[in-house]
Amino acid sequence: MNEIQKELLKVAGDMTASKERVKKQVLQQSINRRKPFRFTLLTILLTLCVVGFMMVQLLTNETEQTTSLFHERQLEHFERINRLMWPGKEQEFYKEEAYLSYEKLVAAYYFAKSLGIDYSKAELEAERKKQVEQLEMLYQASEYEALLAPKQYVETYLEPLLPMYTTRTKLYAFYKEKYPTFYAYQEVANIDAKRYFQAHFTDQVTAFQEEHNIVIRTSSHGTSMVGTVAKVESNVFLFIEGVIPEDLDHMTEEQLAEKYEQANWYPVLDDFPVKQGDYITLTSMGTGSIEENGVVRKYGLLSKLEKLEPTITKKLELENDKEVAQFLQDIPWQPANYMKRPPEYSFEVEGVRIEMWKGYGGSIYLQKAGSGEIHLSANRAKALIAILGIEES
Repeated sequence: MNEIQKELLKVAGDMTASKERVKKQVLQQSINRRKPFRFTLLTILLTLCVVGFMMVQLLTNETEQTTSLFHERQLEHFERINRLMWPGKEQEFYKEEAYLSYEKLVAAYYFAKSLGIDYSKAELEAERKKQVEQLEMLYQASEYEALLAPKQYVETYLEPLLPMYTTRTKLYAFYKEKYPTFYAYQEVANIDAKRYFQAHFTDQVTAFQEEHNIVIRTSSHGTSMVGTVAKVESNVFLFIEGVIPEDLDHMTEEQLAEKYEQANWYPVLDDFPVKQGDYITLTSMGTGSIEENGVVRKYGLLSKLEKLEPTITKKLELENDKEVAQFLQDIPWQPANYMKRPPEYSFEVEGVRIEMWKGYGGSIYLQKAGSGEIHLSANRAKALIAILGIEES
């Protein structure tokens, strides 16, 4: 057993855990030996002085960490951990990933504080033991020792972060209760925390990044999507990209699933309530899936949402549907590609709805349920537009 392991065991006792579980947890986020009490006045006074000094130091450390947003020493902690997870990367990668991990923790702390979330001494101690256990498991692999701090690592790097780790753990527990059916509740908490953090601490964040030459290259803007709220269940909703509200009236769930690839469950955020049938645009921060009892459930994360008027897709009332049908009858329908945006126009021919999208260079795309897709060149598109009576702007 090396010196580092001995120090960790002094703090936490003999811990056992799976290395894989530790690796996952590290990215997201003592036994006091009693000495003989000598009944002399001098020793009592010395003991009280030492205890008082230690309490002052602990209180000072926590105050310093929580009143100043970031500290260089703790940033180094995250950089060291990231070096363990992804060896062989460039220095810029480690600096960026370390900062993002650190910022996520700090944002969660201040957001939780704004919600009135606090912690007890017992919860702080439980978090300490958990974090030390994770580090102890990392130290068991000898190749990690050169990358980590010496035996005072826990006191130097980890102790000042414990209030933040503890508060974030409680924030995650709060969100688990808030979104009991949503698998990625921790990420919902992280997104909400980041929104709060950016709204209140932008100047401090910018100053710290400039001071330490931190350049964030990773994009966090998300992807804009347009579609319809198909279902609302408690605090989650099913969003289908590309669907217009009237689809919900005349298409079965099987037809919707066959035609539209992107159908994901999103959390209902406090700032963006929705109801079934709402036509919306949202900013998706990513999607994933999880299998439960043999059923694959797809989910997504969002940062903002805006309701749209369904008239973004204009329904044409044709008086010459036979002429339109004649125009289209000699054009072969091809297998349809998935369209991520709603159509500009829709119309019915012989009782079947056809949807129309504008393409590049004046071309247009038509899709007909059960038939497929037609891509018309600019000249053919212009002729159809004239038959449909669409006035081009």
